[in-house]
Amino acid sequence: MTQILVLYYSRTGLTQTIARQVARACNADLEPIEDVTGRDGATGYVRSALEAAMHLETPIRRATRVPGDYDIVVIGTPIWFWNVASPVRTYIQRHRRQFRRVAFFCTYGGSGSARVLSDLEHLCGRPAVATLAVADADITGKRYHDRMSKFAAAVRSSGKLLRRRTPGQGEFRKSSPGL
Repeated sequence: MTQILVLYYSRTGLTQTIARQVARACNADLEPIEDVTGRDGATGYVRSALEAAMHLETPIRRATRVPGDYDIVVIGTPIWFWNVASPVRTYIQRHRRQFRRVAFFCTYGGSGSARVLSDLEHLCGRPAVATLAVADADITGKRYHDRMSKFAAAVRSSGKLLRRRTPGQGEFRKSSPGL
């Protein structure tokens, strides 16, 4: 059985909403990325925007789960100032070498989803098996379930393809589960 971990950071609770439903649909473990920086009110909003725009890392709490123990890691981020949220950036910088396969989702109030999904691939150093972008208005209006279900199905089905090292070669190849 494919082991899936859903990681997310959520300042307002919208990204958390999607993360919980993806984890439920994928029968995955769920872990929030916990920030230690205050982000409440106008000051927290400005701090978040500046960190994201400048691609800064920020202090986060130590994770309880090890991403290397999972076949697929799903990472969720809100979009801050057209960028990956700084707590997510920090987590990826710390753990990217442990990721086998990744999938991404983002939540946004305005725009920037294509850029953020591309940046996540670059930060992780590997392509996503699936991506999802959901507008905040679609979350509050509950108009995302079909897209979320398709995303979760793509994540689950990607687990059927195993990556196995070919003896004597440094490259990975896709193989069927029986090989």
